[in-house]
Amino acid sequence: MKTLFQEDLLDAGYELPTSGLCYNLDPDDAKALISEGEWLLAEDELIAREGESQQYLYMIVSGSVDLSKKDDRGKQQTIANLGTGDTFGEVAFLRGHIASATSETRGLCILWRMDHDQLLSFIGSHGTIAGQLCLNLAGLLADRLLKENKLVSKVKMDLEEAISNLHSASEEDTLKTTALKELQSKVEGLNHATRARRKNLKKGLRFNPVSMVSLAVACLAVIGMFSLYNSFDHEAPVRVLALEEELDAMKKNEEFYLELKKNLEAENEELVLENKNLNTLKTSLSEEAQGLKEELSFRDHEYDSLKAKLMESQEELAALISLEKEAQNEFALVDVDPSQLYVPLIPQEFLDEIKDWSHANSTLAFPCEVKVVNEAVILSDLSLTASVEVEVGSTVTITRFHPVSEEYVVARQGDNETFMASVHLDNTNVMEVLADKYVAHMKGIGRQISNPFLSNRFSQIDKNFSEEN
Repeated sequence: MKTLFQEDLLDAGYELPTSGLCYNLDPDDAKALISEGEWLLAEDELIAREGESQQYLYMIVSGSVDLSKKDDRGKQQTIANLGTGDTFGEVAFLRGHIASATSETRGLCILWRMDHDQLLSFIGSHGTIAGQLCLNLAGLLADRLLKENKLVSKVKMDLEEAISNLHSASEEDTLKTTALKELQSKVEGLNHATRARRKNLKKGLRFNPVSMVSLAVACLAVIGMFSLYNSFDHEAPVRVLALEEELDAMKKNEEFYLELKKNLEAENEELVLENKNLNTLKTSLSEEAQGLKEELSFRDHEYDSLKAKLMESQEELAALISLEKEAQNEFALVDVDPSQLYVPLIPQEFLDEIKDWSHANSTLAFPCEVKVVNEAVILSDLSLTASVEVEVGSTVTITRFHPVSEEYVVARQGDNETFMASVHLDNTNVMEVLADKYVAHMKGIGRQISNPFLSNRFSQIDKNFSEEN
């Protein structure tokens, strides 16, 4: 046998039949099944021998295959002729890898086959079609068994009719033999009477009417004896014995196929039950997956709602903080000694450079620890049900600029992201800390930049006063 490439056969128009083993299979599942097996080219070759090892399940794609078995006298008898779409090797595949019949290709054949381990692995990885494949395999065996049972029944009826005819012929031969013996006795009596009369009539006529009649009867008797003898069939008893032996062999063969049918029906019932259990499990898992999917969708919707509420709360909080800051500044300008209000006089261009650098190099800029300078910061969780207060002079960790307004930064408590808040830039020394990082980074790449936070520490209010004076 010669192995063929699947692509060449498909290009030539060959494909697995849609009946038999591939009955009721989805095209994708059928294609997966094809890829697991191999294609063969054989011409008048022996595929498997009865009683020897056979590991493969075969399907005929093109051509024909003869199946034969040995009878009780060791003579090979053809039991089936298979064509395109038929399978063989199922019994060996299911019952211990021993061929139950001899299989030979007739002429040029294209076969597809798959060994036992490959098919079991395919069934395990394609659970959705495992039951259908097993049902198809059982159906093929059942159909073949029914055909062979019909053939056995027909042969049995023919043999019984032939034996009946032979018995009738034998009885007729017995009657003929009895009649022959009676006729022989009568001829013997006539001969005895003829001899006695000859002794008494030695001196009479040699041929008288009585002797002529006796001679004619004797001749007729002899002719009848020869006719009866020639009509007797001497080989009939031998043929009867041979046919009885063949009938016994057929009965044994029928018992074998009936037992095989019984085993296949039992295995088919087990497969149907297992397939039913698999379908029940599949339905249960599908319902559970659908429930989890709905719950996940609900949680995603809930999360989006909470996130939107959090953003609204942060914006409202930022607005309230801004209003509160303005009110505190107005109060401080009225009631606090101007000499106590010292604000770094930093160019806006430098502050913009720091913000641009922080956005471009967020991993270098953040996170950073800063101090709370003006008022306490309230950190809250996502649900706004719990909060932590950070007093003035304590530190918080800044993770980024606020996505809505760059006048605010997002703060958290150390490495804990549970409690967070939006904090105004003026309530921390975050710009001073970022300035140190920015100047150090510029120095590292060869650019010398002065840090205004280290030199321009003038009171904005004092400057205004000096300008007015």
